[in-house]
Amino acid sequence: MSEQTTIGKIDAGSGDRAVRGGPPGFTAGDALVQPSLNRISIHGRVAQVEPKVMQVLVLMAERPGAVIARETFLDTVWAGTVADDYLLNRAVSELRKIFDDDAQAPRYIETIRKAGYRLIAPIAPAKVAAVVAAPATDPSAAGPPEPDAQSAGQAAGSGAFRALRNRPVLYGLAAACVAAAAAAVFLVGSRPAGNASGVAGYDVRPLTSFVGRELEPALSPDGSRVAFIWDGGDGAFDVYVKTIGSEDVLNLTNSDADERHPVWSADGRTLLFARSDGAGISIMRVSALGGGVTRVSGDDAATEIRGMSLSPDGAQVAYARRENATSPYRIVLATLESGERRIVSSPEPGSLGDMDPRFARDGASIVFVRAVNEVTKDLYRLTPDGGEPTRLTFDNHKINGLAWSPHGERLLFTSTRSGTYGLWSMDPNGEDLRPVALGNENVQQPSTATGVDAIAFEQWMHRSQLRQIDLASRTELDAGRFVRSTRWDSNPAWSPDGARIAFASNRSGPYGIWVSDRDGRNAVQIADFDGAFVDNPAWSPDGARIAFDGSPEGKTAIFTVSPEGGAPQRIVDGPGDNRNPAWSRDGAWIYFESNRSGAWRIHAQPAAGGPPVTITAGSGAHPRESADGSRLLYSKPDARGLWQRPREDWRAGAASGSEALLMADLEPRDGANWVPARDGVYFVRRAAEGMPALSLFEHANSSVTDVVALPPSFEGWGLDLSPDETQVIFSELVMRESDLRLAVPRN
Repeated sequence: MSEQTTIGKIDAGSGDRAVRGGPPGFTAGDALVQPSLNRISIHGRVAQVEPKVMQVLVLMAERPGAVIARETFLDTVWAGTVADDYLLNRAVSELRKIFDDDAQAPRYIETIRKAGYRLIAPIAPAKVAAVVAAPATDPSAAGPPEPDAQSAGQAAGSGAFRALRNRPVLYGLAAACVAAAAAAVFLVGSRPAGNASGVAGYDVRPLTSFVGRELEPALSPDGSRVAFIWDGGDGAFDVYVKTIGSEDVLNLTNSDADERHPVWSADGRTLLFARSDGAGISIMRVSALGGGVTRVSGDDAATEIRGMSLSPDGAQVAYARRENATSPYRIVLATLESGERRIVSSPEPGSLGDMDPRFARDGASIVFVRAVNEVTKDLYRLTPDGGEPTRLTFDNHKINGLAWSPHGERLLFTSTRSGTYGLWSMDPNGEDLRPVALGNENVQQPSTATGVDAIAFEQWMHRSQLRQIDLASRTELDAGRFVRSTRWDSNPAWSPDGARIAFASNRSGPYGIWVSDRDGRNAVQIADFDGAFVDNPAWSPDGARIAFDGSPEGKTAIFTVSPEGGAPQRIVDGPGDNRNPAWSRDGAWIYFESNRSGAWRIHAQPAAGGPPVTITAGSGAHPRESADGSRLLYSKPDARGLWQRPREDWRAGAASGSEALLMADLEPRDGANWVPARDGVYFVRRAAEGMPALSLFEHANSSVTDVVALPPSFEGWGLDLSPDETQVIFSELVMRESDLRLAVPRN
């Protein structure tokens, strides 16, 4: 089905029976419509209507605001019978009488001359049971306490959702009246907003459990629904809406383009979302009950977007976008009516930039995440007019999402400041920082709604494991159960004698540098920074030290540590970020990439200490010397290929040799997935049809030979060759799932 999604199917053969199993209860203006009962309730009156009359109303509600042709009514509602305009006119007349609607000044049903009818009243799903406290209607009412460190319970097993095995176009919003009884079993009992008594913590309950990734939850203004994006397990992200407390899911979009960051209008009738189709970013609008989508704003210069927020008055959107892979994300403010756009933030060149903007509840400020890179982030605040932002946190840790607390008095954000992703709360000035205890939940991208005492969030199940390939047999080695874990292991590196491997992992909670035997036994963490990210271990040629990068103080620096453990020593610091260390074959130099000049370039520094030398005039990343030490090889973050330049005595103060393309088959996303060998380079090659393989580029004839096929969805972090060149070890993403969860106060 196209984006003309419906709220339910009309059963053409139902005759005079009630419409069954498809259309859920919904509200039209002031009326509660219950199709399964052929009942309309409005202003204290209850009207029982004929099934055909109800079908006329449901057909219009399927496409609110759209003109339904007379022929469509007759062919659908009266299919298989002899019908004429009289029957349709009588049905519409009866509906108008129930709604107390005036055909000359309609509030519900408008007649379009020589065309048909359209439903113009606001449409929304019926809220039949409250999983969360309803928004307070009295502004002076005291709201519930803001989230704090009180303990949280585990999700109730009886409320678990079954996984959907197939990508739906529409699962409907199940008949609201029927769902009420089931929902009451699942849901936490409602308590009026402002009742702070009896809150002992938070219960966390499942919202979704579909196959694939459900991301970016957005609670509706009344707390009855959650919008989100879902990839269906293997496709593009589309926008969905789910009724909380039931299995009912409505697919609002179904396109080949990725759609991200759904946000609700204040009245809950529509949603905005961002669509990326290769020709920029478009801000789209769609009815919360489905129907056609409308483009309301566009940014043709943008290539990626990381977060979007709608101003409280609905007039502006703030979103984070960048123009290309090497430019930082900036916050853009767009006025929907005029299309005017202004860039309101100015992150440092070479940084990842600013993302996840969130309007304050009064619209007077925007809070956002400023990122040095993906692992070093903090919160900032600025006014919609722009200017210098105010820094709110000084953690220098990962942050993935922020929201205002249900009553707008505090900020909620996720951070690895305690080692793993947890939820934290603070006041708008960055003071009074507290953890929000949600059990053992891995919290990402929290979402709240004004006055609704609940927090929706993502829960990730991501896993990367180490694999070893025997190059002689071109088969995977069974290195034993100790090599793999159930956590995230990446960027493996062989020791010079081939007896051990170093790798980055979060096996013990926070990320650290680990060393184990080659079969994974005797694994020991040798370095960590109390939750700050560390990565990219590299052995010195004599095996006495391991270099790695870390960001304990914000900027990423290069450290060394003994393979036996001990205090890490900082060896490369200075302006900007410095990462991805590699030793020269003679151990005299340490290569690394740095953005100290505003762009990522390759640098070299004497291992014994001294000033660094800039190697590349243009971009460069992931440096390594060739097997014979005669050349420096590197990839580029903004271009295909593996590049080379002659090894020099870098003490001269600047590189003078020319840069040359060694091979063109390496994609930027695989910039770390290659390793030099005596006869060539092993690397991840992606064919034209996208099928990846571990391949060998041979220096002698510049030919490429595929060694081992890799999964179509392969994503890897690091590749290394054993010293005897018999084995390749690399990391591979083996699980990337995410579900949505809901935290509600415990009575």
